[in-house]
Order: sequence, then structure tokens, then C-alpha cells
Amino acid sequence: MTPAEQLAFIQRVAPWAQYSQAKYGVPASVTIAQAILESSDRQGNWGKSILAAKYNNYFGIKDSRLFGDGYCELKTTEYVKLRPVEITARFESFKDPQRCFEAHARLLAQSPRYEAAMADADDPFVFAARIRECGYSTDPDYAHKLASLITKFHLRDFDAPAKPAAGKA
Repeated sequence: MTPAEQLAFIQRVAPWAQYSQAKYGVPASVTIAQAILESSDRQGNWGKSILAAKYNNYFGIKDSRLFGDGYCELKTTEYVKLRPVEITARFESFKDPQRCFEAHARLLAQSPRYEAAMADADDPFVFAARIRECGYSTDPDYAHKLASLITKFHLRDFDAPAKPAAGKA
């Protein structure tokens, strides 16, 4: 991907990520980094995986029948005992990307599984590590990959400023 294509992708998904942060508290920077990582095809083109391009699933959200508009079955790589294994899995499909971003934020913000991550939502780097610890991805390098994307593309610029604690100016 060219730098211009990368910037265009970030600019396209940033409003959905920022909306998710405003509504659910999930850091926009992490959401954008996850969209980059999870929606890339094998050549590294963001938003071009079959799951993203055909089914509007930018995050690899598995089929729960709670969030999506249907499901699809695709091959994916999961890590079992730190080794990559190709499996066929059921994934959510969405009518449009915005519904996917909303489902992603709801999943992280409302699932008890991610409570520890949401407690650290004010720091995107800690949040990225926590979602990995909570089982968002089986990739042992997932948090590092997200942190690298956040840093390289200055994705913290898209995060809402932290709110001051009650009683402080």
C-alpha cells in the first residue's frame, strides 16, 4: 500500500472509531490499529481481506449471532500453543462497516471478558495489552503489533482527550 492509501484508510475509518470511543469508551487509536491489522489481506492491503471487503467485518469478530447481520465461514489462522494453525471459523457479517465498528465497541465495552481492558481504556498501549490478555486474539504478538501501528501512524491523535477526574480542573 502506498502512504496515500494508508492515510485514506485511516481517514475513512477514524470517524467510526471516534464515535465508538465517545459512545463506549474504547480508544479510537486501538480501534483503528485493530482495523488495520485485522482487515489486511495477505499482501498487507488494509481493508482488503475477504472478511472486510465482502462481509464488512474489519475485526475478525467471530459468529455470536449477537451483533451481526448474518455469518460467513472462512479459513483463518489461530495460534495454538504459540504455533499458527489454519482453521475454518464462522465470522459475523455486517451490512456496512459502521455496524461492524459499533459491534466491535459494544463487544469490548459490554462483555465481562474485557472488563480488565476497559478499566485501562485511558491508556491505549495498556488497553492493547489487556485485550490480548483477555483473549481477543490468539496471536502472542498482537499487543505489540497494535502498539507499533499506534506509534508509527500517530493514531493517538484520534483519541478523545482524557476527562479530568471529578473535582479537578
